[in-house]
Amino acid sequence: METTDRAHVDRRTLLRYGAATAAAVAVSPALPALGEPASARTTPNVLPAPKPIPGGLELPDGSRIHVFPPGPTGFTLPFSGGVLQGLDVEPSVITDYSGFTALAFHVGTATDGDGKAYNLETDIRVMDGRYVAADGSRRRGVFGFI
Repeated sequence: METTDRAHVDRRTLLRYGAATAAAVAVSPALPALGEPASARTTPNVLPAPKPIPGGLELPDGSRIHVFPPGPTGFTLPFSGGVLQGLDVEPSVITDYSGFTALAFHVGTATDGDGKAYNLETDIRVMDGRYVAADGSRRRGVFGFI
């Protein structure tokens, strides 16, 4: 049997660990509070909303969501028909932002408890960093987009 110094990572493994990492980043700020009794918790301070990125995808009803789907140009998602817009588009959904963005796409089928199958496409993003809020204040926060 031949061995090499490089580890082989296939796309399925990359997506699985990418999704697990994104979920861990999104959930980790809440974990310290889970060990406290409910009576010890206070209402969390809600950060001022960030400004959305300009532009984005126009929906059939004319409304707009401020998101760009990164990925190889010309690739069409199988169920929604969405087209990926290239590897040079903004993965974050907020502007005036400096930080870390994790992104995971999933495409496949899901089966419910009754055995019915559904087509599934997800776009999950987590942003952790500094931003300028809509009210002009400078903040640091963690945001998720599903």
